[in-house]
Amino acid sequence: MGNEMSFNFRIQNHQMVLVETEVSYTRQIILDSLDVRVCQFYLILVTADHKEADYYIVATPKMLSTTDDNSHVGKGALHYANSNTPVTWPLPSGPYPSEIK
Repeated sequence: MGNEMSFNFRIQNHQMVLVETEVSYTRQIILDSLDVRVCQFYLILVTADHKEADYYIVATPKMLSTTDDNSHVGKGALHYANSNTPVTWPLPSGPYPSEIK
């Protein structure tokens, strides 16, 4: 994915394990969200071990309020097999725009 500005990536009620950055293994750390900088590459692992439901996947530009729902907010859904529960509001909140993760 190409981007012109940094953004924050997160998955509702899920943690991520960062295992690689810029094609180099890194010390594995557990994150609730990940700031992705311009031209950077990350490999994360997500364990799908929650209740069978649908969960929001959200990406927001760093300089935008993370609770806004507008055209700058990228949204998707993590769908568990056999889920009968659609994604629910609110969107998972990320860090404040000035906070660095």
